[in-house]
Amino acid sequence: KHPTKFLAIPNPIPMPVFDESISKEKEIIYVGRIEYNQKRTDRVVDIWKELEPLYSDWKLTIVGDGDDRDDLQKRIDEYGLKRVEITGFVNPVNYYQRASILLLTSEYEGVGLVVAEAMSQGVVPVVYNSFETAKDLITDGYNGVLVEKPFSVSGFVRRVQELIENTELHVLSQNSRIASKRFSVNTIVKNWYQLWNN
Repeated sequence: KHPTKFLAIPNPIPMPVFDESISKEKEIIYVGRIEYNQKRTDRVVDIWKELEPLYSDWKLTIVGDGDDRDDLQKRIDEYGLKRVEITGFVNPVNYYQRASILLLTSEYEGVGLVVAEAMSQGVVPVVYNSFETAKDLITDGYNGVLVEKPFSVSGFVRRVQELIENTELHVLSQNSRIASKRFSVNTIVKNWYQLWNN
């Protein structure tokens, strides 16, 4: 009855400040649970199957674990993929700091904090436009990439190719870091103070 009494404040990103002295590597990452229902990690491997033969100096790292890990490893082996690593559950900060591109292939998401975390470390996200907050997080071509046709693997592959071959990838990386500042602890605390003061 009173929508003006509702306010959404996202969770902050408790990540260290990005260290600009760390150079980005030719590495694509996925960070999250390895499961096929929501996260659709199988799509990450299907996308990499198309990319690996084209870019011999790039690699994929899957940071996470889950119920479908064994099946995913079997899929990797069946495809004969060589430059893929599954890390298991680890702190993703080091991977965020060195990686250039993040893939998110979920069927649906809430806020998608993994996207904001990655952006805070200068990782450029490539995301299916399959959840409401995707456009709140990403401005396509400015601080990331929105694949407008869920759930096209070929469409996703094409957008990642454009990013890999983009000589301005570092500019998108910088823009990602700037855009993520609205999720910083300081910003979120200010939002809470403003709420109480109002």
